[in-house]
Amino acid sequence: MTSPTTTREATAEAPQPSYNIQGREVRLPVDVRDSSAAVAYYFVSASAAQKLIDATGLRIAQIVPGRTICTIGTMNYKDGDLGRYHEIALTFFVHEKNSRSLPLVGALWSMLRGKLSAYVHQLPVDDEFACEAGQTIWGLPKRMSQIDISDDGERETAVLSIDGEHVLTQSMRMGGGRQFGEREQISYGLRGGALYRAASEMRGEGVGARMGGATLELGTHPLAEEFRSLGLPKRALFTTYMSKMTLCFHGAEKTRL
Repeated sequence: MTSPTTTREATAEAPQPSYNIQGREVRLPVDVRDSSAAVAYYFVSASAAQKLIDATGLRIAQIVPGRTICTIGTMNYKDGDLGRYHEIALTFFVHEKNSRSLPLVGALWSMLRGKLSAYVHQLPVDDEFACEAGQTIWGLPKRMSQIDISDDGERETAVLSIDGEHVLTQSMRMGGGRQFGEREQISYGLRGGALYRAASEMRGEGVGARMGGATLELGTHPLAEEFRSLGLPKRALFTTYMSKMTLCFHGAEKTRL
C-alpha cells in the first residue's frame, strides 16, 4: 500500500511555470523560509459575509447558526523568494463548490481539523513587487498600503492605513512554545472575473493559542466600513501567534465565473 502523494511531491514531479514580475523571474513553488504571523478569529454575521463573497460561488461555512468566523492576520515576511514585506489578510472559512458537509457540526469539525478552505477577501501589502506577484500568480486581492508592525515583547500591534487614511489597528498577545508539522491549506482569491484556487503548506514554531488575546480598532477608510458591515467586535474570540512560520506556495488553478 502506497502513501498518499502530497501537493509538494506531486508538483515536484511536474514542470513548474515561471513568471516575469517587474523584470524579475519568479519560479514556482515560492518558498518563505522565515516569517511570523499573528491571527485573530472573530465571530461575524454569516449573511453579511456571504454578501461579500457571492460573486465567487463559494459558500460561507456557518460555525454556529447565523454566524461564521473571519480572521484578521498580520504576516511579517522576513526571508522568502519574494523578499521582505508585510501584509494583513481578511479571510473567511468557506465550503468549496459542490462540497457537502454536515450542517453546522461538519463546518466546526472541519475548522478544528484545519480542513476548511479559506477565501482571501482583502490582502493589503506594503511592497510593490510582492503586490504584483500575488495578483498575477495567485489572483489575490492585494493592494498597496502602509503597514506598521511593532511590539513591546508581550504584545504585537499592527496599524493599517491606505492612502494615508486609517483602516484598522489590531493588538495581540505574543508568545508560545508549541510547534506543528507540515499542514496543507487550500485558499481562494477573486480577481478580474476569475476565481483562483491555490494550495500551500506551512509549518509553525513558537506557536501560542489562547482565548481572546487581541483588540481591534477600526478607522475611517471605506475598507473599515466594510469590516463594520460584518458586525466585527473589538475583541477576538481567540488568537494564534507564530514566531516562526515557513511556507511553500504552489501555483493556482484559474476558473472563469
